[in-house]
Amino acid sequence: MDLRLKKISRTRYTWHNATNNMITNPLHFFYPENEKDIQAIVAEAESQGLRVRAVGSGHSFSEAAKGKDFLLDMKSMRNAFRYEASLIKASFQTQNYVVADAGITIRRLNRILDKMKLALQNMGAVDFQTVSGALMTGTHGTGIKQPAFPDMVRAIRIVATGGELIQIEPTEGITDPIAHAQNADIKLIQDDDIFYSNVLSFGGMGIVYQLILEVAPWFWIQEKRYLQNWTALKQELKDGRFMQKVEENDFVAFRVNPHKIDGDHLCSIVVQNILQPTPALGFWAEGKRNVIAGIVSNMEFLIEGLIRTINRNPRKIKKRIQLSLKYSRVKNYMDKSFKVLYQHGAAVLRYGISSEFAFDAKAGKVIDVLETIFEQTKYLSEYADLYHSAHIPVRFVMPSKAYLSSAYQRPTVYIDVPTLFTSIGDYEILERYQTMLMKLDGIPHWGKMNQMMYLDHPFIQSHFPKVQSWIKVRNQMDPKGTFLNDFIVKMGLNE
Repeated sequence: MDLRLKKISRTRYTWHNATNNMITNPLHFFYPENEKDIQAIVAEAESQGLRVRAVGSGHSFSEAAKGKDFLLDMKSMRNAFRYEASLIKASFQTQNYVVADAGITIRRLNRILDKMKLALQNMGAVDFQTVSGALMTGTHGTGIKQPAFPDMVRAIRIVATGGELIQIEPTEGITDPIAHAQNADIKLIQDDDIFYSNVLSFGGMGIVYQLILEVAPWFWIQEKRYLQNWTALKQELKDGRFMQKVEENDFVAFRVNPHKIDGDHLCSIVVQNILQPTPALGFWAEGKRNVIAGIVSNMEFLIEGLIRTINRNPRKIKKRIQLSLKYSRVKNYMDKSFKVLYQHGAAVLRYGISSEFAFDAKAGKVIDVLETIFEQTKYLSEYADLYHSAHIPVRFVMPSKAYLSSAYQRPTVYIDVPTLFTSIGDYEILERYQTMLMKLDGIPHWGKMNQMMYLDHPFIQSHFPKVQSWIKVRNQMDPKGTFLNDFIVKMGLNE
């Protein structure tokens, strides 16, 4: 190993994700500062017959980020800038494109875009992830008319086998091949199969070092949150009023207490809309979210105390969830888009784990799934004294073009079942939900806990119509197995 690689690496290093439920000890842990460093790392790995894996913030609870040989921390690569206009086809010149380094966090990217008077079209509930980590596991956010993370990406740049630099786009990509040809260092591939396989690939086809994102002009969002009992919300789902609300507003989601209190389940519904016209840059935010809820979700010692409390007296968690939903009410909150889409929860990053499932965005399916969860929650609490320790988030998402997206080519509802890591029964509860909800055709989110999907390769084959195309592309792009990882193997995606 040359001096440069020794300088940017460590041995005997233990990496863990944010919640400490995934731990690995790679042979070498690297801190690349640019794509040349990554090229050298890939060359070294291939010379030794080893594998290479990149990690970001460790926000994923799954094994998607684990790597045994070479592990790369991408956080030194964290810049963002406009994509050069001279490289963009004339037909795409009216849109805004930004090049983001793979290691930049969504939080930092939001601030840089804000200075450019630009914004992400959508984001997940938190902003701790690196953009590449959010991309590689299919982070979706909410909004039936808003793109998930893979569908905001117009090109990805990877270090491929042999250290080759490749920019990958759809067949009708944004880049002018003639203009790009002047940059001899990066090979341009414009091919739908290759792009829509790579854009959600768990890093299994090369090391992503930059993304080219389509972003929106700077905009504000207005948010309102109100409380409603499940009985009333269920009726709105049945008669079509709620799904009409999902279609007519920009972002709609809700949370529900899986425990019944006073004869019903409490729900907190959030409705967010893009303000037209956008307020002037000097306009101050109007309204606030509940201050107490924000403090609780951002202080680790309070979450730690909650876990101790529910482990001693788990029955108390039902009222704790009820209280948190009541505190979530917002009469009228307006602010910059990324500040409204961010949902708090820095402390939960450390202690929250979950399994999440994608279903057809149909009212009847939402009812069936939630009432299955309610029944299981009641059964576990009464029969085994195991108490689900969090509310159930429900989000509506537009169809995706990414081949391994759980929202592939269909409007999708994501139903999450989070719990607090180290609370009694955490894994047991999630594994039971996985088994039950997969039977209802729920497709697990790749970045969440999904132990049961490791055991059911036929499920993956039957629920992802383009999985064979994805496998074919992966095998073509990685003939030496340099980027193959345990997660891909466990999911049967190397066959």
